[in-house]
Amino acid sequence: MNNSPFEVFRRNLKPLMVFLTGLALFAFVVLPVLDQYMRQNAGTGNEQVLATFDGQSLTRERVAGFTRGHRTTLFFLQDLADRTIKNGRTPQIAGFQPGQNGQAPSFGINPEPSDESSIRTFVFAGQAAKQGFALSDIQLSVWLEKFCDGLYSESELNSLAKNVSSNRINLPMIKEQLRLHMLAQVFINRGYAGLRVTTPDQTWRSFKKLNQKATANTYEVLVSDYMDEAKKLQPTDAEISDLYTEGKTRFPNPLSREPGFRRRYAAKFQYVTGSAENFMADEISKLTEKELRAEFQRRQDEKLLWRESAAAEEKAAAEEKAAAEEKAAAEEKAAAEEKAAAEEKAAAEEKAAAEEKPAEEKPAEVKPAEVKPAEVKPAEVKPAE
Repeated sequence: MNNSPFEVFRRNLKPLMVFLTGLALFAFVVLPVLDQYMRQNAGTGNEQVLATFDGQSLTRERVAGFTRGHRTTLFFLQDLADRTIKNGRTPQIAGFQPGQNGQAPSFGINPEPSDESSIRTFVFAGQAAKQGFALSDIQLSVWLEKFCDGLYSESELNSLAKNVSSNRINLPMIKEQLRLHMLAQVFINRGYAGLRVTTPDQTWRSFKKLNQKATANTYEVLVSDYMDEAKKLQPTDAEISDLYTEGKTRFPNPLSREPGFRRRYAAKFQYVTGSAENFMADEISKLTEKELRAEFQRRQDEKLLWRESAAAEEKAAAEEKAAAEEKAAAEEKAAAEEKAAAEEKAAAEEKAAAEEKPAEEKPAEVKPAEVKPAEVKPAEVKPAE
């Protein structure tokens, strides 16, 4: 029995393929979502809770992470819309509104990322889920396919998401953002069902965007005039230590007033490159014509020797086959002769047994004697003398 690794792999090909396929699905589908969840919930024990609903706590770190993902998702959709339009196609999704110069400022989800809108999204999406609404990955894939009008596949969209976000987000994370925002939008639309009006607050904000103006008087302030005072306000070592202790679990965020000193995960890689063409050219340049001829002759001799060996093996196999056939024919002939002799012997024995067997004696048939009437002859009467 052959126990080589290749034989074992061949015998167990189907189970191995099933296992490898499941491992690939876990690595490309489950792990990114799990990584996002762990990042969003990292250090939740020491984070400030901003809101609670249905027994869940929304910490500052989780809300900030979701807001960053929301902003990155909008960048991804903006870039995808630009590419789709440049290729002569149009996103086929509800809520898409192209702006000026072919841009797409509205994608059907909340266009203004902020911590407050993130909290509302969590709450509204949770309420929509309690009412039985859900979005599967297949439905989100169909939505993205319609958004790019069939221009990109799933793998290409995943690569595009990584390029836009510098590998900070991938397609499963984009789908999770879209799922929560769409569920929240469904809950909001159910609240507006039958009204078809905007709230007073939305009307007032729209009015201010178009009509609010401000007049400001400005004057120059030189930083150098305050450098001496700034030097007097140098913090003490204790204040620096307290500030670091407060922000050592937070990542730096340019949009937050609170300092963060937690470092991002980083890695250093070393690699070497090589060219097969250059390597072969260097090796070829080292060979002389004499060496090439000698190698050519050696290979020709090996080929000739191999041919002679193959011919000899083929001849030996043919002779062995002919001998085997001849032996089989002789055995078959001997068996036939032996069978004929046995049949002839059996016939002779049967004939001899038939000759030696006595004749069967049959009882004589007793026939009654024929009774004939006696002939009565008259006595001869002689005359007296």
